Amino acid sequence: MILFPDKPPLQLTLYVPGMLNARGNDHMAFGTCRALETLLARAEQKPRAGGPTGHEHGLFRLFGLEQEENTDLPVAAVSRMHDMGVIDNDWWLRADPVHLSLEQDRLILTDARRLDITQDEANRMVAEIMEVFTADGWLLKAPRPDRWYLKPASAPKIITTFLAQVIGQDVHPFLPCGPDGKAWHTTLNEIQILLHTTTVNTEREKNGKLPINSLWFWGGGRLPRIKPVSWTRIWSKEPVSLSLARLSGTPSENTPDRFEDWHKLADRPGEYLVVLDDAQHAALYGDMPEWNNAVQRLERDWMMPLLQALKSNAISNATLITDTGMSLSLTSRQARRWWRFRRPLATYLAAQP
Repeated sequence: MILFPDKPPLQLTLYVPGMLNARGNDHMAFGTCRALETLLARAEQKPRAGGPTGHEHGLFRLFGLEQEENTDLPVAAVSRMHDMGVIDNDWWLRADPVHLSLEQDRLILTDARRLDITQDEANRMVAEIMEVFTADGWLLKAPRPDRWYLKPASAPKIITTFLAQVIGQDVHPFLPCGPDGKAWHTTLNEIQILLHTTTVNTEREKNGKLPINSLWFWGGGRLPRIKPVSWTRIWSKEPVSLSLARLSGTPSENTPDRFEDWHKLADRPGEYLVVLDDAQHAALYGDMPEWNNAVQRLERDWMMPLLQALKSNAISNATLITDTGMSLSLTSRQARRWWRFRRPLATYLAAQP
């Protein structure tokens, strides 16, 4: 049994994208998660929030923000604030490097996390793109190999699709739309032609790597205004949530590896938010072995000790929120409802839209 230090009860919210929405079909190919299944069985499910679902929407809602009509959720401006360490009110667009593979008449997207891009490759590609588009008033930056940022001469009238929604999908239905949509389709074609001849891609293909043959434009906008939030402190390794914490004036730290480490750091009563996103990318690709490993780590390092902490009143209540819009709340008393029998985790996966 895990023993917890005697301290005032705490309120904990865990945001766990990918935990219940793996795209793979082999839901029975993973081990038992007794603690997580018990938490799900004994918790009270809150009504599903209206509006779009998804990882970024879930993060923004944790800070009281919703997507405005006919606009993007301004993910680019927010994550750029974390990646570049600067704050401004300019309009920014994510321009993330991707690979598009032709399958019959479909172009299937693979994102940068599976392309093994180095910072040197990113810098050289950005320099080659800017040689062509500087005259158009572009400013393109690659503070990280996998997250690039574009500030065009003026804010375009387009609506884009989150990168996560397009992973493993045909890109054609998800291209920018709106009054300036067709112009950006032309721009994207021009960039793809340019990338086809870059020295970086020539070197990558010689080394057996997939070429970076396109960019994905998404998440355009300016930094949002955030009203005061209830979080006492936030733990995350995810850039959007860390930037939103900074904008809201909320203290933040990197997520500890284990619940026990977090519990030692939560040194006073309050409402605490922890973001655990290790399962998200595997869920998007339907990589069930990788997803299973991530969920088993969640079970061992977080769910088992969390259930014990609830039963011992070390935590007064806990809330689990997923990127599917599901929200489950559990008090210390509810955690002891032994008559609520747990069901296999696969049944929750099958119930997701």
